Amino acid sequence: MTLDKDLLNNIIIVLVEPLQSGNIGMVVRAMMNMGLSRLRIVNPHNYDPTLVSAAAHRSEAFQETIEFYDDLAEALKDVNLVVAASNRRRELGPTIMPPDELAPIILKHAEMGSPAIIFGREDWGLPNEVVYRSHYQLYIPVNPEYASLNLAQAVLLTAYELRRAVLSPRDDLPPVTIDPKDPPATDAEFRAAVNAILEALGKAGFFKPGQEPAKRLKVDKILRRTRPTSSEAGLLRAMGYVLDRELSCSKYAKRWEERKRKAQEENQ
Repeated sequence: MTLDKDLLNNIIIVLVEPLQSGNIGMVVRAMMNMGLSRLRIVNPHNYDPTLVSAAAHRSEAFQETIEFYDDLAEALKDVNLVVAASNRRRELGPTIMPPDELAPIILKHAEMGSPAIIFGREDWGLPNEVVYRSHYQLYIPVNPEYASLNLAQAVLLTAYELRRAVLSPRDDLPPVTIDPKDPPATDAEFRAAVNAILEALGKAGFFKPGQEPAKRLKVDKILRRTRPTSSEAGLLRAMGYVLDRELSCSKYAKRWEERKRKAQEENQ
């Protein structure tokens, strides 16, 4: 069976704050083994291309294509599906699936754009807020008595299942359908919609002191579960703007603006 390289080339692997360049090199090697070509790295610690080359021979051309970011949101801005790789189960988190079952979903999104799979740093993985703001959580069903995988192993097993799903698609999984005329919203489109809704809620007095971070996360999770298309995200954003405009004269609006100003001053 022929391999559809374009699908694999559209999938983005994202490493968040990797600690060792040698591990990055092993990730590069795993990706090259399985035919994945897009790697984004957020805030690496002491990145050394020499150590990457030592772990992944003849990878210089690949390394030239690696993209580096200071912020995860910026690294995900253009992706249409966010998958967080983590074996730690969280209460009320996203749908948890193994890589072989997630592969068809990821590949279907690769037909319309660029899905991303996020891997956390070697010592503690991904923080809760990253997992909660993902569409799916990918877990690898390892031996629970020795469940620790290193970073490159996790990437290799995931990439292998993606490659296998391209070469030999499974017919025992539910079909994945996406309307090409209205593809999934990118992460930037989704966040713009959520932020518009949250801003309007703030001016309406929805957030009580001390409750705002948790409520913001819940609103994000609720809307993300709907997996809006690009046009639906645009509709949500427009709704938020209209509500924001109408609420700008409410008694809560001035309090909201004052709270935001104080928060910005504290963060400076």
